[in-house]
Amino acid sequence: MNILFITHRVPKVPGKGDQVRAFQQMKSLVSNGHTVHFLFQENNEAHWCCASSLIGGSPEKKDGMKAKSNYFSIIRSFLLKGYPLSVSLHSFPILIVFLKNILSQIHYDVIHIQSKVLHNFPSLDVPDSTLVVDYIDAISLNLERRAQWTKNPIERLAVGGELGRMKKYEKFIDAKGSKAIITSPADKEYLHPKRYEDINVVPNYIDLSYFHMNRLENKKNALVFTGTMNYAPNIDAAIRLVKDIYLPLKEKFPDLECWLVGANPSADVQRLSKISGVVVSGFVEDIRPWQWKAAVYVCPLRFGAGQQNKILEAAALGCSIVMSTITNAGIGFTHQKEALVCEDNEEFITRTEQVLRDREYANSLAERARTFVSNHFSEQIVTDRLITAYKETI
Repeated sequence: MNILFITHRVPKVPGKGDQVRAFQQMKSLVSNGHTVHFLFQENNEAHWCCASSLIGGSPEKKDGMKAKSNYFSIIRSFLLKGYPLSVSLHSFPILIVFLKNILSQIHYDVIHIQSKVLHNFPSLDVPDSTLVVDYIDAISLNLERRAQWTKNPIERLAVGGELGRMKKYEKFIDAKGSKAIITSPADKEYLHPKRYEDINVVPNYIDLSYFHMNRLENKKNALVFTGTMNYAPNIDAAIRLVKDIYLPLKEKFPDLECWLVGANPSADVQRLSKISGVVVSGFVEDIRPWQWKAAVYVCPLRFGAGQQNKILEAAALGCSIVMSTITNAGIGFTHQKEALVCEDNEEFITRTEQVLRDREYANSLAERARTFVSNHFSEQIVTDRLITAYKETI
């Protein structure tokens, strides 16, 4: 198949969730013999590139098209059209012009477009091509959950406004009637209980050759949590982990440490490093050693949506995992089999203490979690699901 991806950022690894997802999808499709190109916008310029060159190192640009600043397009999308801010920021009208030029040169069997850029193509109709929209996750579900936990009244008002706009935008996507994919069954059920059969669950995969166990690494008495540390769900989880879980446990384990590993820590996260035993790493080239050395991976997310790649990575690396119900919604572990799934702070403290005290039990959880990830989130399994979604519409 000839496949064109349209993404709202350049696909790359490491990167944000949408960037990693697109990179993985294109890489696996190319490996399976398909021709893949991608179109994205960056710095007021649209780029059309070959996926095979991106996977090899840096994207080889087939063509590009410059435009004036998209500032007024962002304002118009947000204020006049009522799109969410997270969508409006990716308003770039020249994309439709560039796409028409591309389609005059080459035919694509599938046009795979990430949902946040779909508004740039309000009347996209390409004969003999299938349009597949990638929601990635249910953003409105994330916002709905965030609104429940936001204490600041100004922030609550802003989140509520964005939630209303996002629900309206998701109805706009639904009205297109296009084939769609999403990362998890929970997100699918939330967004499309009535159009269930038209949405395919295509999760992210984990590179098991890179994220592998290291039995030679000695464990330290430490809790670890990873992620982009200026992302609201991760900020909240990091603060909760330190203040409500780590500090009570440190009274029982004086040598216990807590490692918050990830790029761009917010001011609130950075302040946590003043607490004894807490390490805020900032960006690291390789997160694996932190997880190999830690005794427990603790993920107390209270809001969020989709599939938490951090959990797949932790499981593949051989971590014993203690996490919230929301975190598990996009994974599907069984409580007390592959991980310990908790809700309130006291339960997190009790379950984490259990893992810290019983290394044999911790190892058994870790072994089963890695097996689960291997059986459900390997590259070939996920790629087959993506190709099936394409073929159902061709």
